[in-house]
Amino acid sequence: MKIISNLVSVIFHPIFVPIYGLFLFIMIKSNGTLNLRLLQFEDFLKLAVSPILLFSVIFPLFSLSVMYRSTMLTSFNLSTQKERVPVLFLLTIYYGITYYFIRSLDVAYNHAFFGLFLSFLTGGIILSLLSLIITLKWKISLHGIGIGALAGSMLAFTQELHPVVNLAEVSLINVALIVLVGVVSTARLYLKAHTINQMLGGVFLGLFVQFFVIMKHYWV
Repeated sequence: MKIISNLVSVIFHPIFVPIYGLFLFIMIKSNGTLNLRLLQFEDFLKLAVSPILLFSVIFPLFSLSVMYRSTMLTSFNLSTQKERVPVLFLLTIYYGITYYFIRSLDVAYNHAFFGLFLSFLTGGIILSLLSLIITLKWKISLHGIGIGALAGSMLAFTQELHPVVNLAEVSLINVALIVLVGVVSTARLYLKAHTINQMLGGVFLGLFVQFFVIMKHYWV
């Protein structure tokens, strides 16, 4: 059970949320995602996957590695408040860079590709800032925020990207994400990484912030 819980924690680490969010976005067949879905695979990798992977996954992981080797971090689990605060500050900056780059691409292509995904990234920046502020006083679950954000985003995408051609498929994805909220929460609680209140706080924060931001089409 411990091995499974650790595997779940790695797969659904918050650092992967932006790239998971992108793939959830394009899984919805609607006019709002049409241009992005019609891209050739190589073009899709260059335009969308590569910048998000680079700025929100690879660079942050490299920075965490440097911090670990310089003894600023005792582990990648970020178990103490002292370690979590600078890392969250750094991740917030990377999230902002990711958003800026994707928004610049969207503007360059006359808003033909990303659309509502910009609201998803805006919600990510807000959640990063809120996580940083809350962590100054309390150890909220970052895994909870991450999986809650994915669930809230998909629900909002389903509502706002209507009409959805593959509604039955998307509905199943929404159900699967709700189940994954329970799976990730159970894994983190089993590993004693958080209390149930810290876990629930993270899940509800991630879910409601992303749902609200996307439903309101907020983006800078």
